[in-house]
Amino acid sequence: MTRFLTPPELLQVAQTLPGDPACRDLGILDAVCARPRAHYMRRDVYSSPWLKAAAMLETIALHEPLEKMNTFYAWLCAETFLAANEIHMTYAPEDALALVMRSKHKGADVLEVSAQLRAWTIPAS
Repeated sequence: MTRFLTPPELLQVAQTLPGDPACRDLGILDAVCARPRAHYMRRDVYSSPWLKAAAMLETIALHEPLEKMNTFYAWLCAETFLAANEIHMTYAPEDALALVMRSKHKGADVLEVSAQLRAWTIPAS
């Protein structure tokens, strides 16, 4: 069963960022939480944890809910969601930043982001 993050949990993630940036738009946080739960014709729109995390990452990167640090925040929320679902990754921080920036500038869609997150996943032992 998927463990979804809530808006209060996303605010807790934001509090871990340097300078504890304020949230400019709580509606975007609701959207970040709702998007991975989306269904169409009784099927998950985002059918894997990696797709769900990628949808969260893209929503934050494009809509910037915080006053600052949104790129880092997008990454942390996606990573936190995956970790909450017992999926852990190994990656170079500069590669993670590049992935978020590609998503922000529409150079990487949800499918591409998801594929990269999956590629960075550490196999369960």
